Amino acid sequence: MGLFNSILRKRDFPSLDWIQIEVTSLCGASCFYCPHTIYKDRWRHGSMSLETFKHIGSAFEMAKLIFLQGWGEPFLNEKLFEMIEIAKKVGCKVGLTTNGMALDPETIDHLLDLKLDILGISLAGTKSETHNHLRAGTDFERITQSLMELKEKKAGKNASLPEVHLAYIMLKSNFEDLREIINYAKRVGSKDVVCSNLNFFPSHQLRKEAIFLDEPKKNYYYETLEGLKGKAKENGVNFFFYSPFLAAPMPLCPENILRSCYISHDGLVSSCVFTNMPISGKAEPGHIEGKKEGFPRSILYGNINHQSLSEIWNSDPYKSFRHIFEVRQKGIKEDIALVIDAVGFQVSEKQKIDVRNDHPLGSLPDQCRNCYRMRGV
Repeated sequence: MGLFNSILRKRDFPSLDWIQIEVTSLCGASCFYCPHTIYKDRWRHGSMSLETFKHIGSAFEMAKLIFLQGWGEPFLNEKLFEMIEIAKKVGCKVGLTTNGMALDPETIDHLLDLKLDILGISLAGTKSETHNHLRAGTDFERITQSLMELKEKKAGKNASLPEVHLAYIMLKSNFEDLREIINYAKRVGSKDVVCSNLNFFPSHQLRKEAIFLDEPKKNYYYETLEGLKGKAKENGVNFFFYSPFLAAPMPLCPENILRSCYISHDGLVSSCVFTNMPISGKAEPGHIEGKKEGFPRSILYGNINHQSLSEIWNSDPYKSFRHIFEVRQKGIKEDIALVIDAVGFQVSEKQKIDVRNDHPLGSLPDQCRNCYRMRGV
């Protein structure tokens, strides 16, 4: 019976690249650019229970990666280590992104024992002055010391896991710090650096930080990033970055919504992290090409506490949503790289404009039409 059920699940559920799970929406930091800071008075705080996590477990064998991070700091869920262990036992790769403040010696030892596959570290600078200002509540030197200790302990155990991935948020105010990121990566033992854009800014102050809206300097940003890519290659570091150019609409969603899904701490399933922000009420408007538009509204397809992920995935509303992108991708060459967010997968730096011009924003679902992710940044 177990084998029969497994065959049925494989028939009804695709092979996913990853399932992203928000184990908590809590965070002790107050990053300048984060919705958690901007909407702190309307934020829905909570952590996923182990019971809810286990409800997702039946789908783990269908995914290559379980990524335990959403709109909060994963280490604030007291059941995090048990969750990692459950997913690892199924045979999945397991990763998470953290602000780094919980990486004390005991936690590092535990992660080594569990053989966590990917440990992403969020950075907003390569020196304390910059990083600590933009990511208030975190400390660059403390994070660096923890990473050095992890590097030392991995060497002592001859361990390759966890792989350290540096996730750098590119802003106008910290772009010059990026010049030292390759040296920093080598110092702390990271072979992967992923540089992402600020693509949600409900205030004018935040809007001024978006490098892809800084028209006079776009070539400067791109040339600098290309130079860093060359330096990274010379030093054995994988360097990925999102384009500083606002391009024509992409045919495929950069969040890989045809082969992934997002589950919030309360069990709600959505297509990606951007369509389920844990705030009460509507987010402030964003902008596309100077026109004021609403940020993608929450679109939810079910709750894992009441339905299996397979049932939710195959529900008519969810299939209808994905069908729009299935149509858009027809005729697109298979070798077009998907831009994957800060996890360390393949990222296309130079945007392939020629395959985008026939895919206008107007054909997108309402909740995606005004999302900058669809413009390649």
